[in-house]
Amino acid sequence: MLAAFTLLIAFGFLPALFGYAANVRGSLEKRRWYYRHTQAVKAWTATEYSLTAFVACTIALYAAGSLTLLGIKPSPMTGIALLSLSCLTALTYLCCYWKIPGIVSNYGGMLKALLGAVAIGVATVSKIYSDAGIAELTGLSPQDLPGAQLLLTFLLTPTIWFLSLSLLLGYVSLPVIVFLFFRSLYRDFRQKKHGKKNGSNLRDVAALVAVFFAVIILLSLTEKIASKNFYEPRLKQAIAFASFHLPTTYCGLPDTKGVNVAPMSEDRAAIAVPDEKLGYTFDLIDCKPKNKGSDEVNAILEKSNSIQKNAVSAVAPAQATIGKK
Repeated sequence: MLAAFTLLIAFGFLPALFGYAANVRGSLEKRRWYYRHTQAVKAWTATEYSLTAFVACTIALYAAGSLTLLGIKPSPMTGIALLSLSCLTALTYLCCYWKIPGIVSNYGGMLKALLGAVAIGVATVSKIYSDAGIAELTGLSPQDLPGAQLLLTFLLTPTIWFLSLSLLLGYVSLPVIVFLFFRSLYRDFRQKKHGKKNGSNLRDVAALVAVFFAVIILLSLTEKIASKNFYEPRLKQAIAFASFHLPTTYCGLPDTKGVNVAPMSEDRAAIAVPDEKLGYTFDLIDCKPKNKGSDEVNAILEKSNSIQKNAVSAVAPAQATIGKK
């Protein structure tokens, strides 16, 4: 199927596109028509640009879905990119449609105060959830893993923002969709009443579709992120990366690749063992690091001093030779 699709593009679509471009270049009327429309596009507002971007991303998303049904499945990253672009362009168009920048400029002080209070609450909740996550995923005390506390707090802060905004938009979307639907019907009725039968109602319909698309995509991503199969292995990998740095030989265990330990008080340590499904498993073990005796330390120091003396003796003749020259 992929080979047939490639042949269709190479020997069907591209020759037709190049032929149409040559036809336009050879026709003065068509060039004037495109020039007029190009000037009209330059005069567009931000609302019209964002609407065009939203329509283009939506078409690309539906095209990828059609290819999937035909057996040509895009890569997961391509699907995520198209979903993200569709969601971002939909939100951008809604911001322009509702004139959010003007509202922000008019009520900037109040919004900043509210946003600051919410940010403090999100930071507090993020710290609480990071400690709870460490205790749940590792079975260890969060205070024994300060690096993991710091990293999980950093990771959970934008995650909580995203989930909260997604749920907020999900709750608000239903009355907004109803309002946009009835307003679109009312405007269409008024246009017909005043004799504007060809009046365009595209912006209202596009706003209705944009709300639906944005909410569906955001809630789908929220469901994916909130699933235990998604976040559990990734958070365990983050905990192992942040706090488990020492090899197993530190506790007198055989050297095992990929297995690390985190030392704790009272001759204890936590060990992180890689797992295919769970990411990592954590256990608390007895750990008594082997301390070197005074004789071994003296031998190491003497060896270090002898190496330094040899280095100095090797450099001195070279410096003398350079001085003579």
